[in-house]
Amino acid sequence: MKVTFYGGAGGVTGSKHLIEVGDNKILLDCGTFQGHRQETRELNSKLPFDAKAITAVVISHGHLDHCGSLPLLIRDGYEGRIYSTDATKDVAEWILKDAAHIQQMDADYMNRHRIKGPELAEPLFTQKDVDEVMARFIEVPYVRFSQEWFHLAPGVSVKFYDAGHILGSAVIVLQFEQNGQTERLAFTGDLGRVGTPLLPDPEPITDKVENLLMESTYGNRVHRSIPEAVETLRDVVNQTYKRGGKIIVPTFALGRTQELIYVLHQLTDKKLIPRMPIYVDSPLATNLTNVFTRHPETYDEEAWKDFGKKGDLPLAFRNLTYTVSREESKALNTKPGPFMVLSASGMCEAGRILHHLINGLEDERNLILITGFQAQNTLGRRLVEGHKAVKIFRQKFSVKAQVEVINEFSAHADAPALKKYAETIPGLRHIFLVHGEGSQAEAFKKLVSQDHADWQIDIPQINQSFTLQNH
Repeated sequence: MKVTFYGGAGGVTGSKHLIEVGDNKILLDCGTFQGHRQETRELNSKLPFDAKAITAVVISHGHLDHCGSLPLLIRDGYEGRIYSTDATKDVAEWILKDAAHIQQMDADYMNRHRIKGPELAEPLFTQKDVDEVMARFIEVPYVRFSQEWFHLAPGVSVKFYDAGHILGSAVIVLQFEQNGQTERLAFTGDLGRVGTPLLPDPEPITDKVENLLMESTYGNRVHRSIPEAVETLRDVVNQTYKRGGKIIVPTFALGRTQELIYVLHQLTDKKLIPRMPIYVDSPLATNLTNVFTRHPETYDEEAWKDFGKKGDLPLAFRNLTYTVSREESKALNTKPGPFMVLSASGMCEAGRILHHLINGLEDERNLILITGFQAQNTLGRRLVEGHKAVKIFRQKFSVKAQVEVINEFSAHADAPALKKYAETIPGLRHIFLVHGEGSQAEAFKKLVSQDHADWQIDIPQINQSFTLQNH
């Protein structure tokens, strides 16, 4: 078995891992790189392997850094199928359509202003490309619905365990059978937290697995508990409300938005925060919330207990408004506080959130509430690091608003939870740490090695290959 790491190695984004056994080449995830625009555009404009040679593609979940290069894969000649959960297929459709729309708008802007040079800028992919991707999907059930191995190719099968990260996310277990021998390799994708609102906890792998590709986003962090995070949220919301400020929440359209809506619904019902206007100002988040409502089979038991018996919808309540039109969004710029607005993108790199920041950063009554991971070289990261001024659309803005970080709503497990998850896997001997910045992966390797000196732990770099021996 040969494993090559073409992305999501030595960093967080661009997840692409190629597994080769015999004549089979299985691609785990096909995501885009995110960060500095020019640099990532170059990385995302071509694939580092022959798309025509791939046997099957398995997608862990619908975030862009895990599925965003699928249109390129098909355009480059991939002829096979794409395997994911039913919910991931629905999520990926909206995520990819939104990305195609943004790229078309960017290309149009560059061509109008001739930023790129004499040749016309082209989007990396179009809506038509997305339609071709969606026609390739085949849905694989979670093991809690079917314990059977799902056939991918001769001698290759897969199982999906719930990763608890976002709607539809899966831990992938591949099984290869050749010459009377069986080899297995697992990939966590992105592993969720235990006890997060709305979604089930990550499901432990019960099959014997020797090799594991494991995410390490927070390999050097111990999260506070979810109840503590909810208390902090309650306190900062009440403080900002009292001073008449706006609460501006950059949020990921998928996962974080729905979790926060759920928690805000609970806090409002319990009268722990005022019944103030709350706006979800992201067409993508609105569409994805509709996907959530179509997949109640993915909710955790707590969600059913909290809202099911009352006949309530977890993601809808009286003072919550989903804005759709540009006019509705623009009206929020001049609306006086107190109110809250949740808007994408989560790392403040694009979308309507930029306009809310432009209109809110320089007012000290306001609160910028960061609730998720902020990659290097993003505006969100600069806000978290405490920059006194930031640039948006080439204009400089002073940061006078309060900036509060609540990482506990993170959809990623912390170091102790990652370690515990690995320790539950029967037969594990070799771990590859992916999807983490160097310092996080190194710290996690050190933590695990203290108790498991017999495990081999590698931190692969981009384009690095490893040959694994079957034992």
